Amino acid sequence: MAIIDVLKYDGPSNVLAWKWRPQERPQKRHFELFGKARDYDIRQEQLRYGTQLIVNQSQIAVFVKDGQIADIFSAGRYTLSSKNLPILDRLIGLPFGHQTPFKAEVYYLNKSVIMDTRFELPAFNMLEPNFRVPIPLKAKGSFAIRVGEARNFLNKILGTMPDLDAEQIKEYFRGVITENIKSAITGIAKQQNINPLELEATVADVADAVRQSMAETIERYGIKLEMLNIEGVSIIDDDPRVQNVVADYHRLMSEDMQERLRLRRRAENIDVYKVERTFDTTEKVAENIGGNDGQSGNILGTMVGLGMVNPLGNVMGNIVGNMTSNNATHTNVDKDAILKMLKDLNELKSAGILTEEEFTEKKKELLSKL
Repeated sequence: MAIIDVLKYDGPSNVLAWKWRPQERPQKRHFELFGKARDYDIRQEQLRYGTQLIVNQSQIAVFVKDGQIADIFSAGRYTLSSKNLPILDRLIGLPFGHQTPFKAEVYYLNKSVIMDTRFELPAFNMLEPNFRVPIPLKAKGSFAIRVGEARNFLNKILGTMPDLDAEQIKEYFRGVITENIKSAITGIAKQQNINPLELEATVADVADAVRQSMAETIERYGIKLEMLNIEGVSIIDDDPRVQNVVADYHRLMSEDMQERLRLRRRAENIDVYKVERTFDTTEKVAENIGGNDGQSGNILGTMVGLGMVNPLGNVMGNIVGNMTSNNATHTNVDKDAILKMLKDLNELKSAGILTEEEFTEKKKELLSKL
């Protein structure tokens, strides 16, 4: 048997576990049989005490015998002996001064973080509540993992597989990833009353919910979840029905936004809005007060007959006088006083005492002071 002198692993960094496999080495026999030379015989490398074991940074080496984890080595350079292989030594019980080759499985585990393992979920449907149409969604993201507890990892994940990388881990936990992300999306949408067409804005919340659940699940298998990001939750709009729903939804959202802006502007200028509504109301009343046909049998004619025009003239004079006085003595006219003046002016216009041009000019002047 060939004896291996140095045992180490310098493979790709995305490999979480690598199993040492003895190489087959041919050796030619030195005799002939029935006058013919024999072909190469095959023999394998074997471990022995005295073999050099090299464990790089962020690696551990695990010796396994008959399915039982024996000894574990952290980073460093070791000469295998009964002193640093106490468990394996008891299992083997080597004769001849511990120089006999022995068989054991050796696994190198990568303890560094394996970054940027990407995933994408199969499409799944969520019901749009307004249009009652199923909306197909997709989600994608990435995660970073590392080997956690070595014994759990070897016993529950690695088993008899020779090697294991991050892509195989992704496939191994594909069902867990899919289930957790779908549950998080549907749960958050229901809890926050979010339309499926608005889920793109919830990726951070979804990632937070999935991260905790995923970490607890895979930790039982000896794997640590260092990071999980959801890069997007988007709709699949290949179906014309979905396209129509999306178009109608965006139209409704646009109309709703315009209405919200209008109400906000009204709230910010509530006093002006009240005055304008007063104008709208009194202008309609003015049609009955002043009359549209120029006849004398209207309210204005009655007011003239009863001698009420002069009091209105006095009111007009008082309004103009107050405006002049306020302009002369105050740089900022009191808002309530201006609103009262506007109301009085509107009544005079409604009664036909002020012309439209006069009223508009005074209205503009007063509103500019608000």
